[in-house]
Amino acid sequence: MSHSLTRPNLAKKDPYLKQKIMSASPEQLISYIYDAVLIACRTEDQERVLRGISGLIDALNFKHQDIAVPMFQLYQYCQDQARVRNFEQVETIITEFKLAWTEAMNVS
Repeated sequence: MSHSLTRPNLAKKDPYLKQKIMSASPEQLISYIYDAVLIACRTEDQERVLRGISGLIDALNFKHQDIAVPMFQLYQYCQDQARVRNFEQVETIITEFKLAWTEAMNVS
């Protein structure tokens, strides 16, 4: 994922990016959010890290509580770590989630 996906309103300015997002599967959209959070961690952009993690929390399906609840708790931990600017810890956890998600959903 390019750094450009994290820039505000870029999808409005870039028709190819807008098409990529609009045609993405739900699995791909989650993958894009993981990528955006990782980029935000590397640039220490606290607001974007928190916004991305909130998006991941919103995407959880609590009908499957055995999976959703522990993920929710780890996402909350990541939010706490981002608030104290421990981006390395957040990046480590989100990287593991991204790898597991990519493998489970077979998305890139």
